[in-house]
Amino acid sequence: MAESEYQLTADLFTEADQKELVGFSCGDSVVASTCDEWIKGADVLESMARWKTLVWLYRNTAEQIVGFSSVGKCRWKWPLPDGEHTNLVLIPMLGIDAQFQGEPPDKEWRYSHQIMNHLVFEAHQIADASSKPIEWLLLLVHPSNERAVKLYEAFDFEVIPHVTRGPAGSYVMKHRLAG
Repeated sequence: MAESEYQLTADLFTEADQKELVGFSCGDSVVASTCDEWIKGADVLESMARWKTLVWLYRNTAEQIVGFSSVGKCRWKWPLPDGEHTNLVLIPMLGIDAQFQGEPPDKEWRYSHQIMNHLVFEAHQIADASSKPIEWLLLLVHPSNERAVKLYEAFDFEVIPHVTRGPAGSYVMKHRLAG
């Protein structure tokens, strides 16, 4: 891809970056509020400290924060729901500021696509660096978030049938990293 005015930069997130997120909002829905609370509160810091989660802020060429994402290793029972514990890669949370959702109009440069490309790349890096093979990248998505489900499907994620997680009954989606 050639350079574009829509090219995002990804900077590793630190606690000091939270002060820059005052006006950041993924929207008015319950799902959006959960994203906002995660990145602005203690949950992101706990995830980084406890699970070594990598978190990025994405900025446009005007240095506006467009969104954030996160990825890290986890141990879950696999296959879900009750297989043996194994190492997996998980996207704990990602969000795009409401003013940038669906932007830019050119799908090749769509911010959500740039962020997902970056996350899938980073997940492969984590899997490749692991001493034990990691086959899957997972994420949770609320069933009502149809736009997100469609986005993840475009990146070869698939819903694991009959498996939900959390009090909201989120879908678990998987993307093959290896195998």
